[in-house]
Amino acid sequence: MYYNTNNETGSTLAASRSNSMTQESIILEIFKDNTNEEFTPTEILSVIGFQDPNCNWPITSIRRALSDLTSENKLTKTDNQKLGPYGKHEFTWKLA
Repeated sequence: MYYNTNNETGSTLAASRSNSMTQESIILEIFKDNTNEEFTPTEILSVIGFQDPNCNWPITSIRRALSDLTSENKLTKTDNQKLGPYGKHEFTWKLA
């Protein structure tokens, strides 16, 4: 789902919505390909970057997609945490 917080319109809005859906699909496929794994947002970004070195998604887009997929009952946010790149713990998600 794309949250139009910057009031886009027309073809720009359509492209943003389409890109958002693509991001969610790609992220969900990562979980489906690794059904027993849990991932943090940073780990998902790393997997995507490994698959496509030209990908430049911001971490906020990954977090939005994880939240949306959780709301759709496709992913589950766990109580587990892993140390992130800035020395702070991040929660993990898994396939629902």
